Amino acid sequence: MNSSQKLTNTDVKKLNKNRIFRLIYNSDKISRQEIADKLGLSLPTVNQNLKMLMEERLIEYVGNFNSTGGRRAQAITINNNAKKAVSVNVKADHINVDIVGLKGQIIYSMVVKAHFSKGSAYIEKMSEAVRHAVDYAGSGADDILGVGITVPGILDDNKQILISAPPLKVKNYDLTKLTSAIGYPSIVMNDARAEAYADHWLNGKPEDEKIYIMLGEGVGGAYINASAIRSGVHNRGGEFGHMVIHPGGKECLCGKKGCLEAYVSEKVLSSEQDMTLNNFFELAAQGNNDSVNVLDEYMDNLALGINNIYTMMDCDIVLGGTVAPYLKRYEDSIKERLVNDYSFDTDAEYLRISDGGGRKSELGAALSFVARFIDGVE
Repeated sequence: MNSSQKLTNTDVKKLNKNRIFRLIYNSDKISRQEIADKLGLSLPTVNQNLKMLMEERLIEYVGNFNSTGGRRAQAITINNNAKKAVSVNVKADHINVDIVGLKGQIIYSMVVKAHFSKGSAYIEKMSEAVRHAVDYAGSGADDILGVGITVPGILDDNKQILISAPPLKVKNYDLTKLTSAIGYPSIVMNDARAEAYADHWLNGKPEDEKIYIMLGEGVGGAYINASAIRSGVHNRGGEFGHMVIHPGGKECLCGKKGCLEAYVSEKVLSSEQDMTLNNFFELAAQGNNDSVNVLDEYMDNLALGINNIYTMMDCDIVLGGTVAPYLKRYEDSIKERLVNDYSFDTDAEYLRISDGGGRKSELGAALSFVARFIDGVE
């Protein structure tokens, strides 16, 4: 709607309903009087919209607030079970399936052992897992907003092609073979980008502008501004792992040499050391010389990559992925490296290290359906 157009009464009613729903959504619990005060609406208008939202099962009353004199106000919150999205996280040897509710809370989770392949048996196993999870959560078809599938690779969204996914050992895979078998509206998203979106959803604010660097089996991420992910012209935005930091250096899974991913992915601290991440960081904490030296080199390379990105983008940066929770105790050491190596900042407070978010970090693609639903409430 441009500035020359006027809002009709219908437009105003839809806008008020969405504003009320969003306010409830962004509040743990809220009273009708608080809604009226914060949005500058009359109580009759608030009550009318609450009645509609209740009829649609989008909100629920959860007791009363403590009395401040007079009748105790009802506490209103979002009904997590009103609508649901399905998260399907594809790994090389298994599939994680989660049902996530309207508030972003996980309702049901399951893990299916399955080695990725292009064959129909794999597709059937995935679609069966989705059906089982939906049935177990007691959801009807109308309750499912969509299925968000995450894969560790570079996508061509327009052609629905998985261009390259080294962890899955596949190139130029037609993703419509997966999405058409699901039976619900589906999207496929790069796993690092999806994890960045989930962290932004869970810990950010709508207006935030941040760079997310996800340290896992691969290294990727996203630039998110006001909840919008910048994909780039060729859908490769956020592929920070393939920024060269040591020309002619270690070989990366992409086939090139010297990529950031070759120096700061999870395997640098696990499989390359012939141990798990837990084992590695336990030894480092105990002062094991080999582990301490490897970790020092790892943090040097990580700081180099972060500095390069910060120099270009000049915005807050979040480290996420499987390695990030282990790095929390070394945050001061990483920031010291950043300050020493960077010309402009003196405290590196632009950096935050995520606690990982548990399974919620995998929900980004599914949460995009929730975000779309919230925008469309009217």
